[in-house]
Amino acid sequence: MREYRDFSNRQSFDLSDDHRDFSIFAERMVSLLGSPTDKLSGLDQNYWDFNVNGVTVVLHSDTMAGVSIHIEDGTHEAPHHRKETFGN
Repeated sequence: MREYRDFSNRQSFDLSDDHRDFSIFAERMVSLLGSPTDKLSGLDQNYWDFNVNGVTVVLHSDTMAGVSIHIEDGTHEAPHHRKETFGN
């Protein structure tokens, strides 16, 4: 797993190089977090949004890039504040 900041400065994690693993991660996230708040699916990409304590966490698959997670809200703030947002 690789952690990085994407071009929008979102905290992101690459989970798998194989987009076919999306269903494994999606099933696990649903079992832990409940149903996604939004789903967008296309021919070569999937985006599932989950709400985690008011923060949008996006599970994304792309046939070329694999499976990743992007944290949409609060990642522009100082790291100590992000930990508070997640309840740590």
